Formats: sequence, structure tokens, C-alpha cells
Amino acid sequence: MNKETKEELIFSAMMTVGMVLIMLSYNIILISGFTSKSLVVILTQFVPIFLVAFIIEQLVVSHNVHKLHKIMVSPHDPKFKYIIVMSILMATSMSLLMTLYTTLIHVGTENNFWQHYALAWLRNYPVALVSQLFVVGPIVRFLHIRLFTRTTLVE
Repeated sequence: MNKETKEELIFSAMMTVGMVLIMLSYNIILISGFTSKSLVVILTQFVPIFLVAFIIEQLVVSHNVHKLHKIMVSPHDPKFKYIIVMSILMATSMSLLMTLYTTLIHVGTENNFWQHYALAWLRNYPVALVSQLFVVGPIVRFLHIRLFTRTTLVE
């Protein structure tokens, strides 16, 4: 595995950790309130939800979002536009798929599935987008730059 692939995997893992932590906490607290029991549920569900989200991001979302991103953003566009468009595409794609996954688990395919899915996505998407754009994205980009910027010694 080359150095760039390792850096991309670490970046994806850090983003997934942050987004899963925020979205899982948000949804659990909405369901059961902010209690010690909700903290236990968040901690016990974090690893399985993280693994599912990371696999979905790596196998389904990342490749397709990069293709769509290349169509929407030209190489001459400012870096800011590049980051914003990528963040919006990732937040939209991941929220659609992770909401689908969690709705299937908690509601099943019966009992007005599409209505539950649509309502859950409408409830989750704004939080996912704001978290991606203003919290997790900036923090992970900052940490990633600190971890992987090559320093050169000046003599």
C-alpha cells in the first residue's frame, strides 16, 4: 500500500469516526434523551456503526462521489469550492445510505418503511451537513495536515 493510499484511509477513518460519533449521539439522544443509559448505548453501538459506515464509504460512496465531484468541479476552481462540493456530496451520500441502513434495522421493510426513511433522513441530513462542513471536516483536515505535512529542515 503506497503512502497516499494510507493517508486517504486514515483521513476517511477520522472523518467516519467524527461523523458516526455525532450522528449516533444525535439519534440516540433524540430517542431516549440525554441519560447515562443513552451514553452506554452510544458506546456499545459505536464500533459496529463505525465499521458499517466505513465499509459503505470505502466500497460505495467514495468512488462514486469522486467521479461526480470531477464533473462538478474543474481543476481551475478555488480550493474552497473543491472542499465544499466534496463535503456536500459526501454528507448527502452517506446520510442517504446510513439512514437507509439504520431504518432497515430499526423499522424493517414493513410498517410504512419509506415514510420512516424519509422522515429520518430529513431529520438527519441537516445535522450531517452542518457537522461535515463546520465541525468534523475542519477538525479532520487540520489534524490530517498536522499528521502528514512533510517538514523540511532549513540549513
